[in-house]
Amino acid sequence: MTEKKRFWIIKCPRCHTHQIADSRNKSKTCSQCSRRFEILDLPILASAKDAREARAIVADLKMPRTTASEPKVI
Repeated sequence: MTEKKRFWIIKCPRCHTHQIADSRNKSKTCSQCSRRFEILDLPILASAKDAREARAIVADLKMPRTTASEPKVI
């Protein structure tokens, strides 16, 4: 039996901040801009079985992407 992923990673429709939403809820208030929105209307970027895994996914999504050809400046 597969375990249902309880936490969804979505983006706020106003400020585009990554948010962790509990899949049991219908709506969420953004922690950055305080806008309340329906989570069922938004695309799910990722899902996680627990809050710890969800925080790790959001941290990875927030990390800037660098390319191999781009030199690092120290």
